[in-house]
Amino acid sequence: MRRLVPVAAIALALALAASSPAAAFSGFGTLAATATYDGQMRFTVQLPGGPPEQLELLLRFAGSESTTVAPVDPGSSSAEYVWDTADRHVTPNTTIAYRWRATNGEQVTLSPEKTLLYDDDRPGLDWHTATIGAATVHWYGGAESQARHFGSISADAAAAAEALLGHELAGPIDIFVYDSRDDFFGALGPGAREWTGAATYPDLRTIFMWLGGGSSSFLETTMTHEVTHVVFQDATANPFHEPAKWFNEGLAVWSEQHSAASQVGNVRSAAADGRLLAFGGITESFPIGDQAARLAYSEGATMVDLIVDTYGQDAIAAIAAAWRDGAGDDEALEAGTGVPVDELYDAYFASFGAAAPTAIEPAPILPSNVDKPPQPSAPAQVDESASAAPSPSPTQEPAQTDGNGAWIQGAIIAGILVGVLVAVVANRRRGSRAA
Repeated sequence: MRRLVPVAAIALALALAASSPAAAFSGFGTLAATATYDGQMRFTVQLPGGPPEQLELLLRFAGSESTTVAPVDPGSSSAEYVWDTADRHVTPNTTIAYRWRATNGEQVTLSPEKTLLYDDDRPGLDWHTATIGAATVHWYGGAESQARHFGSISADAAAAAEALLGHELAGPIDIFVYDSRDDFFGALGPGAREWTGAATYPDLRTIFMWLGGGSSSFLETTMTHEVTHVVFQDATANPFHEPAKWFNEGLAVWSEQHSAASQVGNVRSAAADGRLLAFGGITESFPIGDQAARLAYSEGATMVDLIVDTYGQDAIAAIAAAWRDGAGDDEALEAGTGVPVDELYDAYFASFGAAAPTAIEPAPILPSNVDKPPQPSAPAQVDESASAAPSPSPTQEPAQTDGNGAWIQGAIIAGILVGVLVAVVANRRRGSRAA
């Protein structure tokens, strides 16, 4: 008995420990985040009091007003979430705001918000930086002189765009200069078109330049082009929709030389061949093909040139202001020019001796020429004009049944009879036993 007492005490202690409640969530501990370009972003948080009933990571990417909610299965004292950037591309120089959200019953707890900069830290890219005006230029290898030159051009381009659009640059610009084509397209990701030599992400206030994208003079005008996009983004920002793409790109091309003279020949050639694009067709996006895409740029630039020549540069600022106030494309163009948009389009196409393009009717679907396997014969057609007896209503029994139906009915009746017979026999046996 004495030996059993300590054993019972230990068993009781173990039982009490097993039945005691687990550690409860008491708040967030240390938050941390790391990133490796084209690898992963890793977010971690300490849970000193234990995990909550439900845990989520909230991610908000720069340039987006939406929040990504990622459910996370926590451990006993910490949690981790990994974003595979090799599979889900994120543009470099993106700032991600993140925080954790815990839910216990009806109680919701938010962690402090922190940020992670997802930058291009691939091996071999020993980035150097310099601030020139409103731009911070980044380069690696021996591209310092070109990068600094781009910085100077960007300052002049920003000032010119501000004057044209009647709006100041809202913040600094980052310019990344790539020496290698592979490095450049590695930054843009899988969606980049093969003819791209520079790219701007206005929401990130970031410009990517490739030194092999063209001659020195081409790169200089391209820098002016790209900076104009950023100023245009600031001048037209609204929560409703993006301005017409043809106007955005056309203004950037026009700003390269404050003229569209170099684009006129391309539009004339398209007019002669009947290849002109309707502006309604290049409002959201441009064609994928190189020739059609260049025509879209040319049409946009020559339309901007027509507006400036006919209605003055103040019309450009008025159009931008209307977009900034939430106007639609047609409303914004009329606000700047004072004429209905259809009249504006007609005047444009008439200046090239062409009529406004019309919608192309879809071609009819031709009969199939695929050999079909033998088909079962069609049932006999009923003469709709002849009188016919009404179909039985759902409550009526059909007059006749097929062979299978008769067999099933017989089986059901036989089953019922067998059941009755078994019940009678069993009842007699119980009666005889009771006697």
